Amino acid sequence: MSGDRFIEVILWALSLVLAIVFFYNGVSKIIGTSYQVTQFESLGIPANLLIAVGVVECMGGLMLTIPRLTVAGGSLLVLIMLTSATLHLLHDNFTLSLRAIVIVVMLLGICYLRHKRQPVQNQPE
Repeated sequence: MSGDRFIEVILWALSLVLAIVFFYNGVSKIIGTSYQVTQFESLGIPANLLIAVGVVECMGGLMLTIPRLTVAGGSLLVLIMLTSATLHLLHDNFTLSLRAIVIVVMLLGICYLRHKRQPVQNQPE
């Protein structure tokens, strides 16, 4: 397997794993599982934002699986995860903050590689 093909396989695998994770977490926020409600309350986030964040996570997760939309979806998810990291850090939960930063790094890597690998469209002369 060539290096370029290997990167493409890894990129797809990582995108799919993160898409599943974000979609699952988004759905659990939308339906209002007790864990998600408790976590939002502990961070001081109003419960009515739970559904909005869940919808954005679901959309971002789905967008990760569509190469044209990966950068946009990844950007939305990076904003959510940076907010999560900051809130967890402010509430003295270093472990969850670090986990969010690791996910941000993975999302940025996916966005960079997708952007770099997009075919250049022919410009009219």
